[in-house]
Amino acid sequence: MKQGRSVIDQSLFSLSWPIFIDIFLHLATLLINTYMISHVSMTMVAATTVGNQFFDIFIPIFNFIGIGCSVVVAQYLGAGNREQARKAIHLSISFNLVLGVLCYAFISVMGYQVLIWMNTPDAILDMSYDYFHVLGICLIFEAIAIIMASCLRVYGQSKVAMYVSIIMNVITVIGNIIVLYGFWGFPQMGLVGVAWSTVIGRVIGVTLLFCLLFYGLRIKAELFLFLHWNKKILKQIFQIGLPSAGENLSWSGQVLVMTAFIGLLGETALAAQAIFFQISYFMMLFSLSIGVGNEIMVGHLVGAKRFNDAYKRTFKSLILGMVVTAIVVITFFLVREPLVTSFTNDWDVVNTILPIFILSIFLEPGRTQNIIMVNALRATGDAKFPLYTALIFMWGIAIPIGYFLGIKMGMGLLGIWIGFACDEWVRGLVNAWRWKSRKWESKRLNIEH
Repeated sequence: MKQGRSVIDQSLFSLSWPIFIDIFLHLATLLINTYMISHVSMTMVAATTVGNQFFDIFIPIFNFIGIGCSVVVAQYLGAGNREQARKAIHLSISFNLVLGVLCYAFISVMGYQVLIWMNTPDAILDMSYDYFHVLGICLIFEAIAIIMASCLRVYGQSKVAMYVSIIMNVITVIGNIIVLYGFWGFPQMGLVGVAWSTVIGRVIGVTLLFCLLFYGLRIKAELFLFLHWNKKILKQIFQIGLPSAGENLSWSGQVLVMTAFIGLLGETALAAQAIFFQISYFMMLFSLSIGVGNEIMVGHLVGAKRFNDAYKRTFKSLILGMVVTAIVVITFFLVREPLVTSFTNDWDVVNTILPIFILSIFLEPGRTQNIIMVNALRATGDAKFPLYTALIFMWGIAIPIGYFLGIKMGMGLLGIWIGFACDEWVRGLVNAWRWKSRKWESKRLNIEH
């Protein structure tokens, strides 16, 4: 596999579109799996709920090292120090492997009790545990895959990471079909079979990623570096990763609190929230992919001390992101009714959701600005500032405004989402001001040439 042009010389589009496909596939695969299981048994769907929720909780734990690793490696590559980049890759893989094993150990020891604490009905408790226990094995490989896919993107090989994701997801879906429907003489293994097909898909994916990273890019794999953790590099990874993890946890906490508010509005509002929240993920896919692509480029430019180029590159990315987001939200707005009715025929739910599409025309550009600016600041090493803005504005603006408008003023779900919109715009503008001030230049990592 050729390393090709330097990341700095590549276009933002060439980096971002494979990232978009990759993220899209991960979201789509979860929906497809749920759809397939629902056609076999709704009881099985219910039995997957807790396991899937915990899987989603563990992924951000692995991602915080992935984010820190990608920024540190990008800056070392930008500085021309490939040996330190190699050490950072080895350290990140082994650290995440330990995290993955610890998470699996927790599920093995505490999984059954966790299901009881989560009020899993007795009728599906054993089925839920069998699924949860096997799915936990997947976490070990997912933890490693996150690091290696991030590193391939940093080396400018975002297409390669995308292809592996496609292969991994196709294998998982085919495996699900075989074990659910008993094709080609295989027994119908139910949820345990679905969990094992997910594990097999991840194992094949990790094997491919390892070969592509260490053999395709000719990065020498060395057992000593997997076992020897460089304290300086680990500190640099934590310097980026821990604030990023804190920001993600703050966002998750904010959503949980808002969901509790929505629960006060009744089942219709909860159902509407569940549907629109999934739709909103697809709306922001484009800004997420542009943000990650720009983050990779900024990391390389800052590592090379090309601060003016990094500064200009981010504002160009912001303009592109705003234009693309405008096109996306207007398209979703135009097809809003047939889109929502494809999820449900309950017109109380439909009428609750439709006004939020109008709000999204205002909300999504603010979110785009926020995503691109946060990723850019993180890429320079200035990761604490976005964490502070998240804590201040998510909890000081989004939640109070959402509660006041949604609950006190009786605006319902629309009022809750106005709170989200206010936070995204204010936080986005403050993070953009931080970027414009160029204070991030003094916050950059101490990267050696």
